[in-house]
Amino acid sequence: MHIHQILAGYADGDAISNEAVRLREIFRRWGHSSEIYADPDRISPSLKSDCRLLADYSAGPGDLCLHHYGIASPAADVFLASPAKKIMVYHNITPAEYFDGFDDDVAAQLRAARSALREVARHADAVWTVSQFNAAELRAEGIEGIKVFPLLFAPESQDMSPAPLILNKFSGSLKNILFVGRIAPNKRVEDLILAFAWYHLALNPFSRLIIVGSKQSAPRYYTMLRMLAGDLDLPNVCFEGFASPPGLAAYYQVADLYVCPSVHEGYCLPLLEAMYKGVPVIAHRAGGMPEAMDGAGILYQDLAPVELAELMHRTLSNPALRNDVLRSQDERVRRLRERPVEAELKALLSDCLPPLACGSA
Repeated sequence: MHIHQILAGYADGDAISNEAVRLREIFRRWGHSSEIYADPDRISPSLKSDCRLLADYSAGPGDLCLHHYGIASPAADVFLASPAKKIMVYHNITPAEYFDGFDDDVAAQLRAARSALREVARHADAVWTVSQFNAAELRAEGIEGIKVFPLLFAPESQDMSPAPLILNKFSGSLKNILFVGRIAPNKRVEDLILAFAWYHLALNPFSRLIIVGSKQSAPRYYTMLRMLAGDLDLPNVCFEGFASPPGLAAYYQVADLYVCPSVHEGYCLPLLEAMYKGVPVIAHRAGGMPEAMDGAGILYQDLAPVELAELMHRTLSNPALRNDVLRSQDERVRRLRERPVEAELKALLSDCLPPLACGSA
């Protein structure tokens, strides 16, 4: 049987791309033919040999097609035209208004994805989401029969030697506060910069903010953040750009605290990466992030920058609080390690595949 996946894009470090790779590994282990297809204009140059072009996709009625949906793209048309049984995997559509003025083309693609959402779901044989937050959003659109398959996290993918150049660059006694993610307007990185300004100027001048993520997601927004850091006269805000896996491992290793101020997330995988690496995590109580945290770390809501700065300070300076946070995160990581992923996947696929086609876990 062919179990193929269709993506709007395929990129290094992208959570949806990583999810597709993990699923492909499972499907192949079960003995199925499984490939990833993506829009050729949105495939990272380094991954072209690991992904097939949308134009090459073909399937029969006995096959299965998964489409990871989150933005309008030619991938949705290929998915809808497929004769295979179809599963829409909903990763969330970022509200378009966050991109208005920063990238109007992306805003238009997000609005188009929102307009087509019910139609795509209607043509699918099954609809999955990666969080209960996403499921609730679909139900609000009148879409029923939704199954939740939380975003996959593979701890072993984080076990690699950290890049020595980055370790050397950020060695020393400064407290390192880290953010990892797409540099996009919904992430509200400006809130973190403003909080760091209070922390650095009023509480601990021996500190540094490290922002890791590609500026390609929203270049105008990235420029605005650079200007904000300059206006605040904050030389210790480090914009590091995209990080390779060894680079990312190094950033987590040098971090004393991870903070995510995002106001809209379908799930947010970097929270789990930071936990796995033993970094205390503070995250905004928004979107699917409380589900990703699952009782671990620290969630905040409605804090002014000066209040977030104080929370950061307490987490960094209070050993008892830090130990409690790390203990809760270790427990979260333990649950992630014990998650019966293949059993969950078998159960979800039971309506789409013959029983013996799901292999053995």
